Amino acid sequence: MADASAEPDRRLSAGRGRLGAMLDRRFRGGRLGAAFAALGLIFIALTVWAGFLAKSTYAADTRKSDIAAAQEVARRVVIHFYEISYQTFDQDTQRVYADLDSAFKAQAVQQIGSTWKQTVVSNQLISNAALYASGVVNISSKSAEVLVTVTRTARSSQAKTPVSSRVSAQVQLTKRGDDWKVSGMGGLQ
Repeated sequence: MADASAEPDRRLSAGRGRLGAMLDRRFRGGRLGAAFAALGLIFIALTVWAGFLAKSTYAADTRKSDIAAAQEVARRVVIHFYEISYQTFDQDTQRVYADLDSAFKAQAVQQIGSTWKQTVVSNQLISNAALYASGVVNISSKSAEVLVTVTRTARSSQAKTPVSSRVSAQVQLTKRGDDWKVSGMGGLQ
């Protein structure tokens, strides 16, 4: 009985031996090893190339989104700055201050806060603004400079007929995490 149970095992091992012999005859001289090595090198080259493309694409997408986000914040602040009414002054200024970084906000409140309100309220100023043009002057991964021009239409107790003009502001922004905040402005009238 021991011989009968050992017989299938001998045939199985003999079959493996024939397969090995066949592979040895077909790929003499290490051709199989060379083929696998070549495929491995091709795979590594394709992986490196795909990684490089992914990194380049990510960097370009990040730059485009930074440009769009920085412009959006700059436009919003300048429009809110010029779109102000003596009737809703406190709410209007909060919209302006919302996108300022804390240091610049403190500076702006200290320098123009009470004077700005006094001028707007005493003259009963109502001003509207619409974006005319904007463009990024300079941008890096942490800072940006955007030039924004708006068409401003204003009327006051001194000028009952609305007067339109174009005004520009140069806005400096700083990136905090994923958000752009205004860190300086120039050219405001």
